[in-house]
Amino acid sequence: METATRLDPSCAMAWWGLGRALEKHGPLATQAPKAFKQAGLLRASADAREQALIRAALLERGLEPGAGDGDARKKAAMRALDELLAQFPEDEEAWYARAQLGGGAGGFGGSVGGIPFYHALLRVNPLHPGANHELVHFYETFRRPALGWDHANRYIESSPGIPHPFHMQAHLATRLGRWERTTDLSSKAIEIEQTYHKNMTIKPADDHQYAHHMEILMISLIHEGRFLETRKKIEDCRKDGLNNQAVWLKMAIATRDEVMARETIDKLYKTDRSQAAYGAGMWAWVNGNIPDMKAQVDVLRQMRQTNKNDKPAELRLLELMGLLACEEGDCTEGLVLLKRCVDRTKDDHQAHSWGNGAKHMESWGQGALKAGNHAQSREAFLEALAHDPGSVTAALGLKILSEAEGKTSQAARYGDLANRSWRRADPKDLKSLEEWMRGRSNIKAIRSQVVNSGN
Repeated sequence: METATRLDPSCAMAWWGLGRALEKHGPLATQAPKAFKQAGLLRASADAREQALIRAALLERGLEPGAGDGDARKKAAMRALDELLAQFPEDEEAWYARAQLGGGAGGFGGSVGGIPFYHALLRVNPLHPGANHELVHFYETFRRPALGWDHANRYIESSPGIPHPFHMQAHLATRLGRWERTTDLSSKAIEIEQTYHKNMTIKPADDHQYAHHMEILMISLIHEGRFLETRKKIEDCRKDGLNNQAVWLKMAIATRDEVMARETIDKLYKTDRSQAAYGAGMWAWVNGNIPDMKAQVDVLRQMRQTNKNDKPAELRLLELMGLLACEEGDCTEGLVLLKRCVDRTKDDHQAHSWGNGAKHMESWGQGALKAGNHAQSREAFLEALAHDPGSVTAALGLKILSEAEGKTSQAARYGDLANRSWRRADPKDLKSLEEWMRGRSNIKAIRSQVVNSGN
């Protein structure tokens, strides 16, 4: 729009569009009123529809004489748009502006009041990128991610040369367990973005969406066990000046990479001590280092005393305490703590974002395997699969349990599920994970419980 105003400074709609672009994000938002005012000065040369759009924008922002204040301005703008749509029901910009006023002005889908207008707009143009984008956001926060999936696909179809549509589906897919699809599409987003940086000589750090897009891609790659590809993306991040220490620590723990683990933990301690202590504790857990686990539990416990309102920190403490108790033989207390984490998050929609829906259930199941608790380990892993069909930890856990129960065909099916979940991983990594889980499972106690229960 800025280019359009330079090429044709007398075009009223170019200034209207520039105002819309400026006001959403960034330090240039304060310049938006100037652009709208210029659109108002030039509107006489615009057609009737464009004049109505400009007038509605001026009314909404109090830049039109007689607009009033506060709610009166908003109502006047809505009335102007309603009158425009009554005459021109096919006007896409009017529908979008009306949706924004109806509840979408805050972005990220907005409130439910704007949704009927987005749907009306899609009847005019099923591939409208703005409406589809907002509906993806809305249905994620509305707790109906499956309802947004068609809009995610339409958003991609509408704008195949832009990276953000290929990323947006991940908001839904990581909740729905569509891991292979989301990883491929997120990879496409990064491919387009890196080409854009190269062709336009853009510094990656100046692209504010790039870091987030890369973060979600790496989360997806790690979830699928695609560690070689993840390492390449970490190299890209470092080259581009991006910092995703929390994700890199997840990678280090998954691959038992001590150098990366120590590096990321040290850096996290400077910015987020709770996350760093938790990560250090989980690193100690996967390596069987009980003294280090105790030390990190103490750090988290001390931090808890000074900030009792930090819920994520509390969950980290409870999870690490639960796993530690199971390692030390206090299995009853350990499983109570791990189950408490599950109970506090299983209905927490925010806690399920970016593939974390099964996280605490997996830890509960791992603790129960260590404790030799057949019933709780099975319940935990079944719950994990219900929340994340791509949970390889849950699939392997149920394979181990089914073998202990003597159910060989069922064990084979869970093994197949694990193989499908990590179909594009190095088979050695899947084998290594399974061996680690078997090595820490109290199979003898589980078999005894199976025999005693008559299953």
